Amino acid sequence: MFRTILTASFVAAVSAHQNFHQFWVNEVTPGYQIGIRMPPSNSPVTDVTSDDIACNVNGSVVPSGVETIAANEGDKITVGWDESGHPGPITHFLFGPVDDAAQATGIGAGWFKIDELDYTNGTWANEVLENNGGNYTFSLPTGLASGEYLLRSEMLALHGAQTVGGAQFYIGCAQLKITGTGTGSCTPTISLPGAYNAEDDDIYIPDVYNGFDPTTYTAPGGAVATCGGGSGSGSTIASSTAVAAPSTAVASPTAVASSTATATSEVAEPTTEAAEPTTAAAEESSAAPTTSSATSAQPTTVAAPSTLVTATRAPTSTAAASPTGGAVTAASLYGQCGGANWTGPTSCAEGTCVVQNNYYSQCVSA
Repeated sequence: MFRTILTASFVAAVSAHQNFHQFWVNEVTPGYQIGIRMPPSNSPVTDVTSDDIACNVNGSVVPSGVETIAANEGDKITVGWDESGHPGPITHFLFGPVDDAAQATGIGAGWFKIDELDYTNGTWANEVLENNGGNYTFSLPTGLASGEYLLRSEMLALHGAQTVGGAQFYIGCAQLKITGTGTGSCTPTISLPGAYNAEDDDIYIPDVYNGFDPTTYTAPGGAVATCGGGSGSGSTIASSTAVAAPSTAVASPTAVASSTATATSEVAEPTTEAAEPTTAAAEESSAAPTTSSATSAQPTTVAAPSTLVTATRAPTSTAAASPTGGAVTAASLYGQCGGANWTGPTSCAEGTCVVQNNYYSQCVSA
């Protein structure tokens, strides 16, 4: 099963490195690459004993010079990653609370897992993100103590896991100032580096192409923690066809009311073609789970990423359109319209196709 999934995308995806570029708090973003410690490249970390395993290359340099973004316990967080064909899980950890997140290196003890998505219903986490424009939503746990935290988002690519040191860790750390009701700590905690070993059976999988059963897989980093009597969340992903027009201004996350609803682990069925964008985010559909979070908004006030592929879309819970089964002749606004190895549409139904880098061209407003 794993071999079938891998071989279908291995050639095209072998160099599809990725970064964590943007996040939303209750569907409001501070901006593109704002609040995130960005690494110098989109290459993976492969040495699990290095300090880079905490927050990626240069991610432990302090002061970080990165803005810390306000949030509340229970808030829904959507992360926006470059899309990748590398099969594997996505996990999220918190480090803290600390007095000043900009001064926290993240190296050592104090990390705890708050979310994990592995292989569910025949789909790896990376495929779930691909079907949702690179976006993934989960909830902050309740019971957090108030303070500043590092939020660590990790995508682990297992296509090279048949050799020791072949697993690829893509990592990004954001800075949050969380208001919570907890008075104690979250447990269990881990150390980074320290918790991962290159020969752990969730990192080194010698039979990954021959007999490996992905339904038995659990991502590294231990169990999801319990915080002050509460627990971390699962995740809900909205359909990738729910696309709305980008906002022309970035709102402050502090202006958004907190949500104590915890998302479930249900994953919506993706469709084969994205719906046409609208001029505003659609209202939440009654067909969607009540705790479902939306996918992300396309940033318009910043330059496009320089990494291979970034596809972020506006928050909405609109029900997915039915697939037509026909070929797509023109890309929708903010859709991909070119790039190396691109086999999709090269013209735009709306806007103009603009080259962002050698690997990615995008339909943007004329």
